[in-house]
Amino acid sequence: MFRNFFFPFLAAFIISSTSTIMTADAFGAATPFILIARCTVKDGCLDEYLEAAKVADAAVKESEPGMLHHTFDADPDDPMKFVWSEVYKDDASFLFHLNNPPLQKFVKQHGELGADFSIEVYGTMSDETKKVANDTGFKIKFFEIGR
Repeated sequence: MFRNFFFPFLAAFIISSTSTIMTADAFGAATPFILIARCTVKDGCLDEYLEAAKVADAAVKESEPGMLHHTFDADPDDPMKFVWSEVYKDDASFLFHLNNPPLQKFVKQHGELGADFSIEVYGTMSDETKKVANDTGFKIKFFEIGR
């Protein structure tokens, strides 16, 4: 319930802080967006996964100035499911994130310890950035700004 309220509020706050009036056509590669990554941990791997996530979270916060928000949240109904909630300043910040060594290390660890990983993007990305995102191999769904 909180997420249903919080993320639209957060998006509205970010959008209003970047410009007083923004239409759907004004969004693109230079505007903030929200990314939600949902993951499931394999049985027997929880402690190791949580440690890998803790290390990755700290490293991302330290090394990515374009990451405006970055948390690793526990699913309230399933102890093996988690959600990365991320807010990016712009497409360039996301592309930097994908190439950041701490993230690449975590992705490798997820491949060993995780059972599922899917991504949702709320806001807009350029077509070029969407292609890069799709090329990661993860399931990804883009929720575009209403026109």
